[in-house]
Amino acid sequence: MNRDQMLTFLKNEAKGIAAMFGPNCETLVHDMTRHGHPILAIYNGSVTGRDVGSTADIFGDIGDYDETVYEKKDYVNQLVLSRDGRTFKSSTFNIVGPDYHFALGINMDITHMVRATQMLSEMTATSGDLQQTLMQDARSQLEEMLRECVSAVGKEPAAMKKTDRMRVIRMLYKRRAFTYQKSVAIVSEQLGVSRYTIYKYMHELEEAEAAGSIVDDN
Repeated sequence: MNRDQMLTFLKNEAKGIAAMFGPNCETLVHDMTRHGHPILAIYNGSVTGRDVGSTADIFGDIGDYDETVYEKKDYVNQLVLSRDGRTFKSSTFNIVGPDYHFALGINMDITHMVRATQMLSEMTATSGDLQQTLMQDARSQLEEMLRECVSAVGKEPAAMKKTDRMRVIRMLYKRRAFTYQKSVAIVSEQLGVSRYTIYKYMHELEEAEAAGSIVDDN
């Protein structure tokens, strides 16, 4: 493919890409063999305000940058922050032949999409997981209730006998503490006994209540 054929091909490619992705997508073909890399073809040029023949790069610089950096490699899907505060995604592809060196540029203005993404992120942000928060609050309430009951008995759990633990369980039972999620696990952990023991105490209390023999703690 000679120079003219390649240029025609790249123009068609650039035009098609611009049409496919819409007015916020600028595509262009540079002549990389000439100083300033002048634009040979451009579509949706209003995105950066450039025309055919312009030597300005996407940042708006003309001649005051090292233009050789664009000749050495392709730059794909790069972030660009323009002088006027807009945000772009930019790619540059080099096409080199025996008598030509072109570059196909694709610049997508994503300023509004970035702002929309930020807005959606703010709108969908939460301060916590409600289920986890409720569970933590319930645990805190249960632990506070348990501390009050232990204080009423007047002994630390490690020094308690069965009768003392039964008093604690009875007070918790009367306060409906065992309706909290994972309450048995929490109480057994705090009292230093097994879950089976807590269930056993509760069963004994239920039998005593059914028999009318539970004595209220003052």
